Amino acid sequence: SDIAARYLRQRGYEPYNCESEDEARGRAKELIADKQWPCYFFKSDTTGEKDFEEFFTEKETLDMSRFDNLGVIKNEAIYDNDLLTLFETTVSKLKQQKKWSKSELVDLFHQMIPDFGHKETGKYLDGKM
Repeated sequence: SDIAARYLRQRGYEPYNCESEDEARGRAKELIADKQWPCYFFKSDTTGEKDFEEFFTEKETLDMSRFDNLGVIKNEAIYDNDLLTLFETTVSKLKQQKKWSKSELVDLFHQMIPDFGHKETGKYLDGKM
């Protein structure tokens, strides 16, 4: 929630804490017009949740002491401008169409990140609940 609040402020919005998801959805138009962003933060109690997520590879240098609850990858940003443009163009197109599939997104991530280790098992958290 702290990261989300800081991000919203950076984007010019003040987080507005709502009591429910319904309140956040119902008041979105009104609040956003007033430069406030409706937020509903809650404690997750889903089985299988991890206390933290890790998204890095053995090839990356980590700084785990700069922030209390966040690690930083310190490697030099190396990227292909053409691939970045492809990603932005593809995502913009999908957003304009207001329709996309999971496989389209996974394929795009595989193009962008060769070591992207998405493993499709066909099993989802919803099915376990």
